[in-house]
Amino acid sequence: MNWLQTFFDIVLPDTCVLCNRSQTQRSPHLLCPYCWAALPRNVSACTHCGIPQPTPGACGACLQVPFAEICVAALRHEGDARTLVHQLKYTRNLRAATPLTHAMLQAIELKYAQSSLPEVLLPVPLSWRRQVQRGHNQAAWLAYRLGQHLQLPVLYDPIKRRHGPAQQTLSRSQRLKLSKSAFVLSAPLAARHVAVVDDVLTTGATVRALSELLTGAGVERVDVWSATRAMPS
Repeated sequence: MNWLQTFFDIVLPDTCVLCNRSQTQRSPHLLCPYCWAALPRNVSACTHCGIPQPTPGACGACLQVPFAEICVAALRHEGDARTLVHQLKYTRNLRAATPLTHAMLQAIELKYAQSSLPEVLLPVPLSWRRQVQRGHNQAAWLAYRLGQHLQLPVLYDPIKRRHGPAQQTLSRSQRLKLSKSAFVLSAPLAARHVAVVDDVLTTGATVRALSELLTGAGVERVDVWSATRAMPS
């Protein structure tokens, strides 16, 4: 089958998701080597909240109260990483999920070298109105791709989200007021170790509310997996 793939790469070459450069050889992450190498990887970050910092380890806030046992935030939310998230989130370009997923997989491999993976993945849900407006849930798409690669089940239905203002329209203080009342657990969870999957981690109010809901329902550990990490403004 290698010769067949080579034939299609020549006749129907793929293009880089970011720069649209034609690729003579199809890459698994759908980026050209230059764009893949230039992604702003969040290498030096807090283990528990993923916030970029000068040295790895726990940040000051997480030394007091850890945000999560493990937080995977693969990229800094800037430059090409922000472009990929916006392509996936607002233009329904599902190809943009592939490089984000591969960046997350690299970070997950490093973070879980000494720890067991979660039992299930739980994408941050959208309200049904937002789902209809947007046409898809970007967090669910990332979770689906991660589940495929890691052979982990993805739960889409156990949590429903009440409709409210879009997160990007709220200030930091308004986001932090988001409580677990914004979410409703509609089905019991048998898993004891869950990873909540999202596209962007900013204040962390959304995943914190989900974590409180899940732990209140008997989940023992909630990790956070995000494609990008923004610096709180």
